[in-house]
Amino acid sequence: MGERLRHQLFCILNLYTILERPHGESEFIRLTTMHNYLGIDVSKHTLSCCLIKNDDFIESEFTNDTKGFKELQSWLHQNQATELHCCCEATGIYHQAIAEYLSQHYKITVENPRKIKGFSVTVLQRSKTDKQDARLIARYCQSMKPPEWQPPSSESKQLQELTRFIERTKKQRASEQTKYQTAPECIKHHIQATIKHLNSLIKNAESELKVFYNQHQTYSQQHKRLKTIPGIGNNAASVLLSVLLDGRFEKASQFVAYIGLDPRQRQSGTSVNGRPSISKVGKSSTRSSLFLPAMVAYRDGAFPEFVARLKKSGKKPKVIIVAIMRKLAVIAFHLINTGQDYDKARYQ
Repeated sequence: MGERLRHQLFCILNLYTILERPHGESEFIRLTTMHNYLGIDVSKHTLSCCLIKNDDFIESEFTNDTKGFKELQSWLHQNQATELHCCCEATGIYHQAIAEYLSQHYKITVENPRKIKGFSVTVLQRSKTDKQDARLIARYCQSMKPPEWQPPSSESKQLQELTRFIERTKKQRASEQTKYQTAPECIKHHIQATIKHLNSLIKNAESELKVFYNQHQTYSQQHKRLKTIPGIGNNAASVLLSVLLDGRFEKASQFVAYIGLDPRQRQSGTSVNGRPSISKVGKSSTRSSLFLPAMVAYRDGAFPEFVARLKKSGKKPKVIIVAIMRKLAVIAFHLINTGQDYDKARYQ
């Protein structure tokens, strides 16, 4: 079966499902309105693009820089791509510039790569190339209608970059400190010099973070508010704040899922009954920033009733700590949304 025919059948099946819903006729009319969809497979140097227009696939490739962005926009104008919905995967930092550029002109979605991978299974994609991936992303955008992405504010972006830099540098320092313990004497002084340099970088970055909070009172107030939560210190509060102030989450459950602390079950019939765990389908850096605060909260007995209930149900300490991580995330969300400080009586 040809690629185009398979795509058309897939869309027909989607429309048939929609017709079975209440008010199906109006939904059908809405979805058959003319739209264009652009899938972008992003790499460090190139943008492989696929435009779906009138069920035709139009493909091209551009450089991942300002010149390539302008050429892409010109190409879209040449193909009369109006009412355009663009979509790309979140690929570290490589997608950020093109996503911000296109958001000024079109509707764009920045999607979790695991969603795109799952969609590839449903459409039985057998090959993987940049062109195939761009086509897949365009088909995903057309079929799933994912929500629009909103670029973070310049302040939020600055906070994110500072907190990420501090986190990365601390990991590098921890790695060098581990190496120092078993290193031969001939290179220990080099490792010491590296650790000293990393300490200096961390100190300077933390000083810049203090200046940032002094210059932005809204962020400073929210940062202090998050620090009223048991176990949450400067670093964890900054990491949480850099994500929560984007305004992308309407419910605490969405934030919990975003950082991969939502529960995952694997059960089917009587033969498959896996142990429940967290999904880990989310931002690992934000999730990991809650581990030490959860350990501190557990050690200090910050949530005695909550922990007692978990222990009574037979939960082990590691599971309890993960549950506290989730609880801290939920509390942080509510404090930012309500503008209230931590209330010990409420969160037991």
